[in-house]
Amino acid sequence: TSGGWLTQNVIGNVNWYINDIGFTGTNYAAISNYNSGNTACETWLISKEFNLTGITNPTLSFQSAYNYSGAPLELYVTTNYTGDVTTTTWTNLTSSATWSGGGWSSAYSGLINIAAYSTSGVRFAFKYTGSNSNGSTWEIDDFTIED
Repeated sequence: TSGGWLTQNVIGNVNWYINDIGFTGTNYAAISNYNSGNTACETWLISKEFNLTGITNPTLSFQSAYNYSGAPLELYVTTNYTGDVTTTTWTNLTSSATWSGGGWSSAYSGLINIAAYSTSGVRFAFKYTGSNSNGSTWEIDDFTIED
């Protein structure tokens, strides 16, 4: 099941889905423009809402893997999700994470400091972009918030 995660298509109809191939024995989120005729798309995977109030040193981590050419996956955070990714104010955390180098190689993101978001109403999102000429396949697993 989605565990409370939401998807939103801003452009096109390429969707996130749950899969169990690649990361051995576990379900994970995946998206691919590679096998969809390389249709232009912008699709977001938005987490459920987290209450991080009272957590003094929260960190975020996850596993990623990808293959094929295309735009890199991006990671964002917000404390004011409006229900629409285009009207929500997002902070880009992409450069705070270590990402897969491709070839289906799995990478641990490292511990991403999210102490600036020790409040309620926190959501994270992965933004996938594909074009008419290329699009990679991304897999995200083991999304974890710890203190």
